[in-house]
Amino acid sequence: MTSTLTAPVREGEWLKAGEPVLTPADAAVRAELVQAVRVLHQLGALQNPYSANASVRLPDSPGHLLINAKGLPADIGEQDFGVITLDGDLVAGRLGPGVRQVLQMHILAYTRPEVNAVIHTHSTHATAFALAHRPIPANYEPLVNRGQTRDIPCAPYRARNNGELGASIAGLLAEHPDTKAVLLANHGLLAFDDGPMSTARLVATIEEAATLEIHAAALGGSKPIVP
Repeated sequence: MTSTLTAPVREGEWLKAGEPVLTPADAAVRAELVQAVRVLHQLGALQNPYSANASVRLPDSPGHLLINAKGLPADIGEQDFGVITLDGDLVAGRLGPGVRQVLQMHILAYTRPEVNAVIHTHSTHATAFALAHRPIPANYEPLVNRGQTRDIPCAPYRARNNGELGASIAGLLAEHPDTKAVLLANHGLLAFDDGPMSTARLVATIEEAATLEIHAAALGGSKPIVP
């Protein structure tokens, strides 16, 4: 078993363990995660797939997550994943250095028992809000219908892989217990839901909402939903 949270991340260094042996239920969520990545590509929500990552809780393997080894290309296959513990230890498969740097943000999202999948992207318009350190307003009805009833908050900028980013995200999740996503200042988007496909659709809807917010700004800004 290889520790991935405490080991230094060296450029170009991959961590490898034995091949994953998954139960049918675990294999099914892996297949759904692969399909969710393809849906994100179809919806145009992965402008830079090699800066994105996705994970899913394994239903038959308590305390274990499946996470992509490197990026989220459209042709991602079932072999392109690693299995980690909630302590960040690699137990099967492989992990590239880029994904290892963001493991902590995934693991933090799973402290919520209702979360079964996490997706991190640098989608263009959502990331524009992250660069501006501004929340994305919950004024777009499809976003609210996906359960994001409050503005998507933005975590202060912190460096990756030294614990500070994790502390920043943890504080924001505690402040906003109902949020299904957080922006990472100067970085990107982290979204989480009850399964890979619902999380992918949430990511796409957030990107759509961010795009429309930017357009609405030219017309005086979006307005809150008034029942």
